Amino acid sequence: MASPILSLDHLTIATTDLQGDAASYETLLGCAPAWRGVWDGRDACRFASGNVDVMLVASDSSTGLVGAAFAVDDLQRLRRRAGNVGLDVVDGPDHPEGMPMLALTDDDASRGLALSFLERTRPAAEPSTVLGLDHIVVASTDATATAYLLGSRLGLDLRMDLSRADWNARLLFFRCGDLIVEVFQTLDADTPAAQDRFYGLSWRVADAEAASDRLSAAGFDVSETRKGRRPGTRVLTVRDGTAGVATLLLQPPTA
Repeated sequence: MASPILSLDHLTIATTDLQGDAASYETLLGCAPAWRGVWDGRDACRFASGNVDVMLVASDSSTGLVGAAFAVDDLQRLRRRAGNVGLDVVDGPDHPEGMPMLALTDDDASRGLALSFLERTRPAAEPSTVLGLDHIVVASTDATATAYLLGSRLGLDLRMDLSRADWNARLLFFRCGDLIVEVFQTLDADTPAAQDRFYGLSWRVADAEAASDRLSAAGFDVSETRKGRRPGTRVLTVRDGTAGVATLLLQPPTA
């Protein structure tokens, strides 16, 4: 049976400086927040990129990428699938727009990743400089176990399992809507651990050089543009202004 997961709906980023990081993300993404308010008892704001939302949530102590939420075709079908494959789900806080959400319980089965689910069709995004998310990266010390969670249990489509000694990496790529969930494991990793972590985000842009010039002029610390690992791509690293999230901008290959 096909997975109930349709796409990645939104990312949650914790910040100890909501006002400052919201201003930075407005510049980075090239669009104003689509919503500001209180979510789950905390001040928050939401940006709508081309294919995924970014939720910045105020925190007293932590920064960085702390959660990912998937859009599903039917929450009850997701609940049944989770039960059938040994995953526990609980009611989470409603989405700011009022839709109910389910969340995986934080145990060994979820590998420590805060994953949640909601049922909705994404509204059209406001025009933005960033075209959308290209991939989200999960760092793992046991890629096989993470693949079991994402592929066998949640039903994401594994498109490639690649090991490269020259990169000291094993990379697994799961298709999720129009983007990729990438699992990264170093080949010389220490003893496998039960906990994974969200590592970073790669955003699509139409022109890497233009994006570099725009962000440099706005005061961001960015790297030089360079060839990406995917043939035909150009990339640059955004070194600050991301609330602690490792961030890459990627220009896709020309058709």
